Amino acid sequence: MKNTLIRTMLLGALALGGCASLQLQPADFAWPAEEILDVPASGTVTARQYNTAFNVKPLLAKEFAADSMAAKNTKVVRVIRDKAGFYFITAPMFRNVYVFQQADGALSMSTAIAVSPEKPMDDPKFNQRNAYIELLNGGAKVQLTKSGVQQGGAK
Repeated sequence: MKNTLIRTMLLGALALGGCASLQLQPADFAWPAEEILDVPASGTVTARQYNTAFNVKPLLAKEFAADSMAAKNTKVVRVIRDKAGFYFITAPMFRNVYVFQQADGALSMSTAIAVSPEKPMDDPKFNQRNAYIELLNGGAKVQLTKSGVQQGGAK
């Protein structure tokens, strides 16, 4: 009886130990450079180098609200991915940078960062940096993280 109890406890401990989640760390999901993606009529953009595709029509509708012409006139979006795997997306004439995280068969918005609330950006560009994503807009440089503008990053 005692042996059976000990065996049962050992098997239970092994079974529970096998259920622990496995994490492979560190992991770096960063794209070394931004992707400039053409926006077709369907709205589905494709970053072929990274085998990534998603539809930007809901994003354009959010950014431009009632201005459907501005949404239709959007020809490209700029996308970059940080080390943690968050996607940063913006485009010319946007006032915001949108941060998305990967979900089950989708990208889910994490944050909208108002980087140019007074005037739409003319030609925004992303650069990959070690601890943040750098946004260039004209002569201004802004340091972005998944949470917003990084402390010390000009706005």
